Amino acid sequence: MILILFLSLLHTPCDGSLDQAIRARDTTSTISRIRELVEEHGVAAFSTVADAVADVESVADGQWYVIDRHRVFITSVKVFSRVKDQGLEKEIARVLKNHNRWPARVFALEVSLQRTSIDSVQLALSAIDDVAPQVVAVAARILAWSQNLLAMEPLISAMSRWELASTRDKVVRGGREELQKRSGDRAWLACRDALERLTGISLHAADQYKNWISAHRDQIDPSKVDLTKPRERVTGTGLFGLDITGRNIVFVIDISGSMLATDPPSEEEMQRIQRTTGIGDSIEEKIRHLMEGRRRIKRARTELRRAIESLGEDKNFSIISFSSSVQPWSDVLVPATGKNRKSAIQFIERLRAHGITVTDEALFEALSDATVDTIYLITDGAPTHIGSEGDQMPVDAASLMKRILEDTRAINHLRGVRIFTLGFIGAEEEFLETLAKDNHGRYVRIR
Repeated sequence: MILILFLSLLHTPCDGSLDQAIRARDTTSTISRIRELVEEHGVAAFSTVADAVADVESVADGQWYVIDRHRVFITSVKVFSRVKDQGLEKEIARVLKNHNRWPARVFALEVSLQRTSIDSVQLALSAIDDVAPQVVAVAARILAWSQNLLAMEPLISAMSRWELASTRDKVVRGGREELQKRSGDRAWLACRDALERLTGISLHAADQYKNWISAHRDQIDPSKVDLTKPRERVTGTGLFGLDITGRNIVFVIDISGSMLATDPPSEEEMQRIQRTTGIGDSIEEKIRHLMEGRRRIKRARTELRRAIESLGEDKNFSIISFSSSVQPWSDVLVPATGKNRKSAIQFIERLRAHGITVTDEALFEALSDATVDTIYLITDGAPTHIGSEGDQMPVDAASLMKRILEDTRAINHLRGVRIFTLGFIGAEEEFLETLAKDNHGRYVRIR
């Protein structure tokens, strides 16, 4: 009886003012009331705020602006970073175990990252077997950065579970409909990416990781794995040396006028020509052919064609080209059948460089498909709607890059779509690196 009384005092009841603000879709009042509750009740407000987050995320698509939803979520997480954490870890664990809506459980995991005194890794280990793929994805990302070898077996087990159609295709309600579509694939990818982060090896099935780890356990050192290091050379496999790991993929390719530029050949390529015997074309002619092949648009077409040709039929994909406008090959993701790959390659071969660089429109078009789990963005310049003069950055580029980063965070914060960015010489690398890092991907330099 004493314990029940204590628990009833610890948790704040439903708050009428907060409920009213959420019903009115009033972002400012919702955030203000959350702050007031936490200031008044501290840790005891955690359950009420978790309920509020779940309420906001359950509002149907189109009835609450996505940027405002994100503001509510981020504010709710950050206010607990300033709360005395006595009892906070227990509250997080309680919500993870007992709350019946997955956005509240995701919120609890995100709060655990705000305090170094809270064992977020242990909480993530307890959540890696959650029934909701969205919770599993966040738990896997926490474990990915833990550098903890003990996380590998739970990740393999979770990855194996999400390979099963019975698990992957089961819909777990609790959030907006758009967040449910193919969310099981995103959970699987998050587990796969976590194992790659811990081992430095890119594999494509749970059994492959299990066998590799069993054979190399004594050699694994997560602290030495660096997947973000720029790659100065590319191998020609995948997409400019980047392994294609998504299941529901959109390739976004810049075909603006600057893609006509020719990149300088590598020293190795020049030495290879110098070593020729003189049979056939002259060295000058071979250099001319080499330089023509170094045009960015040709390199991009070649790499993209190879990537499409290598897609297994278990993948779904589309292609979006962009310059002054956005041109999708398909309005929806389609299976990578032989017929569809052939059609896509024909689309690629017709791409010609011209116009400016409406990166924002192309990226948001890719994100508009609720089934996508991975985006590969190939570009060589700054986003712009007005173009530039000479080598100067377009005057609207800075504001566009800021808006792309902010809006993409908001759109993607519970979806978990991975965005990989690939930049030729002249690309805005800081922007592309941030875009990839914020969205569970990596940036690759194309040289």
